[in-house]
Order: sequence, then C-alpha cells, then structure tokens
Amino acid sequence: MTAAQRWDARWEAQYADRHEPGPPSEFVTGWAELLAGCPTALDLAGGAGGTALWLAAQGIETTLVDVSQRALDIARNAASERGLQLRTVQADLEAEPPPTAAELGSATRWHAVVCSNFLHRPLLGALSGLLVPDGLALVQIATVDNLLYNARPGRAYLVERGELPELCVGLRTVSFEERWFGHRHEARLVARRTA
Repeated sequence: MTAAQRWDARWEAQYADRHEPGPPSEFVTGWAELLAGCPTALDLAGGAGGTALWLAAQGIETTLVDVSQRALDIARNAASERGLQLRTVQADLEAEPPPTAAELGSATRWHAVVCSNFLHRPLLGALSGLLVPDGLALVQIATVDNLLYNARPGRAYLVERGELPELCVGLRTVSFEERWFGHRHEARLVARRTA
C-alpha cells in the first residue's frame, strides 16, 4: 500500500460521518499579524485543509499540498462551500529530492510556508527554496519529550530538542519555542529566508 492509499483510507475513515476540516493550527493563527503581509502561502502536508482554509479566509492566495487526494477533496469542497479560493496539489512530500516550487505547480515561490505536524528532514532543509527572499516559514513539530506522556506520534516523527532550527537551513530565526503546549511538547519555529 502506498503512502497516498494509506492516508486516503485514514481520511475516509475519519471523515465518514462529517465533511468539514478540523480547526486551523493555533500556532499559525497566533501569527496572523505577521502573515497579514504575505500575499501567497503554501501549506505543506496540510491534510483536509483546516489551516489552509484559514489562510485563504485572510485573503492570502493559498496552495495546499498533501499526499492524500481524499484529504484534498475535503478541503476543496469546504473552500467551495465557504466561497474561498484554494489551490490543491497532490504530491509525495517524502520524495527524494524534495519537490521544488515548479514541481508543486508554481512558477514562483511563496511569501509564507507552513509545515505543521509533519516531519521529513530533507523537506525542512528545502523550505528556503520554496520561499521568496525574506519569506516566512512557520514550522510546528512535536519533540521527543512528547513521548513522556504520549505514545504517538512515534519517535521517527519527532525532532530532538534544539534540532528544528538546525534542520531549516537558509532561514533566520524570528521566534523559537520548545515546551508543552497543552498536552503536546512541541518545537515551534518562525523564521525568514535569508537574502
């Protein structure tokens, strides 16, 4: 079973009784003021589009990328019902090498890139290549400390303490926090692409 098939099955099971995406990442919405200056945004591994739809509702031209076509269908339907413009792209973000802006269907780079709760280290190392100069990256990933109280996600999907800024090469840190956010221990990075 491919990653796309596996995730399609998970989304199908999760959304069998409902067809609305979940809420946006509160980490991302907490930076609304900074994002207001971004005309375009890319949401990587954004699932059914809770965060991407919020970005689109702010007037930001948003592209949602996920491996699951089922998740993208849910997001596209929700965007249509809300009268929002949302571009969706089905892509394997764990491909080697990571996809370029052109491979994600854009002739240009984005002003903001969001990556929430998805860890593929080569992709994080390639974020700067998806951003315009001084573009904004918002990355949120659980750390290994999360295993103290939560069995999931497994260790393969967690960053070590202090690792996240090192993974995001070519980005200048604006804000970095590692701590418990509710019941999850997360690393949260806001950074800009260096010139």
